[in-house]
Amino acid sequence: MTELEDPKVHSYRARRRRRSAITLVVLLAALAGAFYYAQSYWNASEPKPGPCTTETPTVALSPADVSINVYNATSRKGLALATSKVAVQRGFKIKAVGNDPKQATITQVAQIRYGPQGLEAAKVLAAQVPGSVLVKDGRGDDTVDLVVGNKWKAFGPVPKPVVTDALPPCPTTPVAS
Repeated sequence: MTELEDPKVHSYRARRRRRSAITLVVLLAALAGAFYYAQSYWNASEPKPGPCTTETPTVALSPADVSINVYNATSRKGLALATSKVAVQRGFKIKAVGNDPKQATITQVAQIRYGPQGLEAAKVLAAQVPGSVLVKDGRGDDTVDLVVGNKWKAFGPVPKPVVTDALPPCPTTPVAS
């Protein structure tokens, strides 16, 4: 019997080839795992940009940015003057105080009249006058009228400042010239 015909030698070589193949596969798997770990470690050390925005931040108006006219639309004397004093204490700028020039009958707490440029200012004032009604008119500036009505008692509570979790601006990449 020759060596090629001996079943013991043939089975020994087959087992040896299988063992070599398994060892090679295990070694390649270990190498792939090491590369994966090294890559994840390397990537974790680089700072990753978080969410950001490209919008220009807007600054919210405060009462100090709002100019108002205080008008009385009731028969109560001195109501506009008393209301304007409280408005000044809250930080508003007063332009005019008096009786309602439109001589309207206001059945609500108040009307807040504003023009196209005064919408944000009107919202700031409306936040402090619960029950008021916003009325858009055709004026050309950002002045707002506070017209106190028959149900007027006083200003509401001072609203808490709104804290926004604004996204930071996105970093800009320099343009190569």
